[in-house]
Amino acid sequence: MATKLPTPVPQIPVSDLERAISFYQSRLGFALDWKHEDGIAGVSREEARLFLDRVTEGPLNPVRVWLNLQSVSEVDALHREWEKAGVPISSAPEQKPWGLYEFIAEDCDGNSYRVFYDTETPKKQKSG
Repeated sequence: MATKLPTPVPQIPVSDLERAISFYQSRLGFALDWKHEDGIAGVSREEARLFLDRVTEGPLNPVRVWLNLQSVSEVDALHREWEKAGVPISSAPEQKPWGLYEFIAEDCDGNSYRVFYDTETPKKQKSG
C-alpha cells in the first residue's frame, strides 16, 4: 500500500524575516501562524502554507513556487488583488502556448510565484 503524501510546504529564503512577514501579510494576504527566534516563520492563506526562512550565510537563492488555482477567473482575481496591493508583477495574466493561463509575481526578496490555471487538461479530459 502506497503512503498518501501531504501537500508540500515550500521553504522560502528571505534576507530579513520581519520585512518578509510584513510583505506576506500586507501585500500577499497571508496570516502569520508562528515565528521562531531562530529566523523561521510559518505563514498561510487558505490551503497554502509556506515557511519563511532567514538566510544568514551565503547568497540568497530565490525560488519559484507554482500556485495552481481552480479557474481563469481566480487567476485574474488574484492578479487584481496583488497588483492593487503593490506586489511586483513581472508577467501579466495571459494564455501560454503550453496550456496554462498564468502570471508571475515576486516577493520582497525576488522569490517568484507563478500563479496559473491549466486550461488544457480539462479539455483533454472532456474529449478523452
